[in-house]
Amino acid sequence: MSMWHIARKDLQILFRDIWGLAYLFLAPIIIIAIASVALSGLYGGPTEKFKIPVVVEDSGQAAKDMVEALNKVEALDLILTYKKDGKEQPMTRSEAEELVKDKKAAIVIPKGFSKAVDEGKGASVEVIQNPADQVIPGVIKNVVSEYTSRLSTAIVANQVGAQSIQNFASVVGQKHNLKLDPTSEISKVQDYVKPYTEKPPIEVKTKSLEKSKGSTATPFDYNVPGYAVMFVLFGASSAASALLEERENGTLRKLKTLPISSQSILLGKMLSSFMTATFQCLVLFTVGYLVFDMNLGNSILGLLLMMISTAFAATGLAMLLAAFCKTRSQASGISLLVVLSMSALGGSWWPLSIVPEWLQKFAHVTLTAWSTGGFSDLLVYGGGLVDILLPAGVLLGMGLLFLTIAIQRFRFE
Repeated sequence: MSMWHIARKDLQILFRDIWGLAYLFLAPIIIIAIASVALSGLYGGPTEKFKIPVVVEDSGQAAKDMVEALNKVEALDLILTYKKDGKEQPMTRSEAEELVKDKKAAIVIPKGFSKAVDEGKGASVEVIQNPADQVIPGVIKNVVSEYTSRLSTAIVANQVGAQSIQNFASVVGQKHNLKLDPTSEISKVQDYVKPYTEKPPIEVKTKSLEKSKGSTATPFDYNVPGYAVMFVLFGASSAASALLEERENGTLRKLKTLPISSQSILLGKMLSSFMTATFQCLVLFTVGYLVFDMNLGNSILGLLLMMISTAFAATGLAMLLAAFCKTRSQASGISLLVVLSMSALGGSWWPLSIVPEWLQKFAHVTLTAWSTGGFSDLLVYGGGLVDILLPAGVLLGMGLLFLTIAIQRFRFE
């Protein structure tokens, strides 16, 4: 038998494995598609407008002019109102801070802004930023700074011009002739301009939404949870392959001869996988804390609940895969495709804040998005147990649903 016969035989085996072929070609296509759509805004594709809450606490003309100028910026879509009791209300600071978690930044024009602009001193605009996003708050601050710089220049010009005219009129009145030496007046103008050049009349202040104690959030606060979720999914999916291997080897048939129900067998397998996934989470977060100085947030109980709910959902998904796959090799290929797709779509590889808004919403069909979102609420925003009850509840519900379907669908032979 020649090498060509061996190669042909292996190719025939490969092409008979429909699921293997699907994984071979479908997996990279899906991952490339998700990554390309998610990161399209970074590579010159069509860019969606930034929907930014704007709080206008001042009723003066300068505040109105600033809102009008911001409205003309093509990249911005200003949110000036919100609904309360079915009615549109002017945006408030507290409502804007709630929206910043989703919109990533907000602009506040404080009370007294117009008066401070007219007087040429002490005016400020505040940009509230989401610490989980490294792009949008910077863009918004640059846009606001560009406008306030122009406004500051106009203020300086008006103030300096007015002072120059006053000085000139005073000199003319004293001299009663046109032979003027402007040297001393130029010196006075320069002295008058100096305070404005050292400290511009309008300042752009930033306020971080971050509530947790200590230093600003680090990359490890985002990356450790994201990759921990992905590897927990990988670990749980290996349990599905192991379960199918036991079925192929006849081990499950032997277990059924014992005085134990089929449901108990599956629940025992699930419990082993769940305990392993939970321990894996604990180890990864402990290493992140001890080695990388990762922040653990303000609620250890909330963190433990997120670990447990994530491990439960991942284990339920693994049992679901085992119920629908016929062979171990099929489960390996499909689980790899599912885990990679969920990781790319759900925020394990990059923050969901950088992807289009519609994709952020769609991502929440995955347990990855709920898990990474819950961990961010704890580690980045300093939330407590109450703040993660929704994501934890959704994850526990997913795990219960997956496990229920798996028990009904799984075949021991």
